[in-house]
Amino acid sequence: MGFIQGLFDAPASDWLKFGGFFVGIFLFIFIAEKARSALGWPAEVNRKLVHIGTGLLIFFCAFLFESQIPLIWMALIFIMINYLGVRLGRLKGMHGTERHTYGTVYYPLTFLILVLTCWDHHKVILMLCMLILALADAAAAIVGENIKNPHEYSLGRDKKSLEGSLTMFLSTFLIVWILLPVIGHMDGRTVGWITAAWIGLLTALFTTALEALSSGGSDNLTAPLGAAFVLHYMLVHTPPDNLRLSIGMGLALMTAVLSFKARFLTGSGSVGVFLLASIIFGIGGWMWTVPILTFFILSSLLSKAGKVHKTSFELVFEKSSQRDFCQVLANGGLAGTFMICSLYFPNPAWYPVYLGALAAATADTWGTEVGVFSKSQPRSILNLKKVPTGTSGGVSVIGTLGAFTGASVVVVSGWIFETPYTMHPGNEILFWIMVFSGVTASLADSLLGATLQARYRCPVCEKLTERHIHCNGRITDHISGLKWMNNDWVNGFCSAIGAFLVWIGLQVFVS
Repeated sequence: MGFIQGLFDAPASDWLKFGGFFVGIFLFIFIAEKARSALGWPAEVNRKLVHIGTGLLIFFCAFLFESQIPLIWMALIFIMINYLGVRLGRLKGMHGTERHTYGTVYYPLTFLILVLTCWDHHKVILMLCMLILALADAAAAIVGENIKNPHEYSLGRDKKSLEGSLTMFLSTFLIVWILLPVIGHMDGRTVGWITAAWIGLLTALFTTALEALSSGGSDNLTAPLGAAFVLHYMLVHTPPDNLRLSIGMGLALMTAVLSFKARFLTGSGSVGVFLLASIIFGIGGWMWTVPILTFFILSSLLSKAGKVHKTSFELVFEKSSQRDFCQVLANGGLAGTFMICSLYFPNPAWYPVYLGALAAATADTWGTEVGVFSKSQPRSILNLKKVPTGTSGGVSVIGTLGAFTGASVVVVSGWIFETPYTMHPGNEILFWIMVFSGVTASLADSLLGATLQARYRCPVCEKLTERHIHCNGRITDHISGLKWMNNDWVNGFCSAIGAFLVWIGLQVFVS
C-alpha cells in the first residue's frame, strides 16, 4: 500500500499542473493535426512543430513542479501513446515522416531518463538537454532538408548534411552558452560566460557527433543524453578535470581524423572512435588511454600489413580492413562502458576487467590478421578438419600464437601503471589471468563463428562467405547460423567473455 501511495506522492497543486500540461500538450497536437488536414501541410512540418512546441513546454517543468512524480507519469503515458501511434499509424501530426521511426517514442523516454537522474540535483541539465532536443535537433533537420544542394553524407542508414550538422553544433553551443549563466543558480551554481562558452563548445561537439551517427530517430535519445553526460561532468568536476576532458576530446578528434585519412577507419568508424576516445582519453587519463591506443594503433597497422596477400579473402570476410562504427563498438564499446562505470561506481576491479575486454578484442583481431598468413590450411575448431582460409571457426597454430602475442602486448601496456592490483605483492597471477582470458575469449569467438554466426553461400561462385552480397552484387543464400549473429555480434561477445573470465579470476585467485 505504501508503494502504491509513493507512486502518487506529490502535492495536489502538482497534479493540477499535470492535468494542465497534459491537456495543453494534447490540445497543441490536436490543433496541429486539424491545421495539417485543413491546410494540407506535409505531416513532416507538423511533426517538427509538435517536436519544438512540446519541448518548449517541458522546459518550464522545473520552474513549475515541486515533485518529479507527475512528470514521470507524464513521460510513461506519452511513451505508450506514441508507441501505439507509430504502430497503428495514427496521429500523423506527431509521427508523420517519410521514414518509419520511433523518434517520437524516444522523445518522452529521454525526458523520463533525465527526470529520474537529474531532478533532485541537476534540474539545469534536464532543462538544457530538453531544449537542445526541442530546438537544436529540429533546427538541424529543418536546415538540412530545406537548403538547396546540401553537402550530404551518410554514417548510418539516414542521410545527413554538413549544413544540418553545423546548425546542430551552433544551436547547441548557443543554448548552453546563453542559458547556463542565467539558470545555473537553480542548482546552486554560478557559471560565468567564459566557462559557459567552454562547456557549450564541448557539449556541442559531443552532441553533434552523436546526432550525425544516429539513425531511425534515435538522435532523440542519444543527442540529449550525450549532452547530459558532458554537462554533468563539466559542472560537477574541478577545472583540472575539465581541462583533461577538453584535451582528451582534442586528442580524440585528432586520432579520428588521422585514422580516417590513413584509411584505418570509415566515416562512421571515425565518429565512433571520437566519441569512445573522448570518454576514455578525457576521463580515464593515460592509464586507461594507453591500452586502448595500443590495441587500436597496432591492430590497424597489422590489418594494413600484407594487404595484397589478404585481398583474395576480402569476399569471404564480412568487413574490410577499414573499421566502421559497428566494429569500433564491438571491439571497444564494452571497454568504454567499464570506463564509465568506474566513474560513477568506483571500484579498482573495473580496470583489470577493462584490460580483459581489450585483451580479448586484441587476441581475436591479431589471431585473424596473423592467421591468414599461415602456410597450412586452418582447422575447424569443432572437428579439427582442414577448412579454407578465412572460414569462420578456423584456427591455426600461427593464428593462436598471434592471439597470445596481441593479448600479452595489451596487458603489458596496462600493467605498467600503478593500480591496487599491480602494486599488491603476489598479484602477478592477474597478469596471466588477463592474457589467457583474452586468448580463451578469442577461441570462444572462433567457436561462435563456427556454430552461431550467420553463413551464406554465393549463388554465382558457390563459395561460403559472411557477406549478404557477393559476386556482381548478388544476394547470397543463408545456409547456417543465426541471421542476426554477424561478425560484430561475435566480436562483442568475445570482449564480454574476456572481461567475464578476468572477473572470475579476480574472485578466485586474486586477493
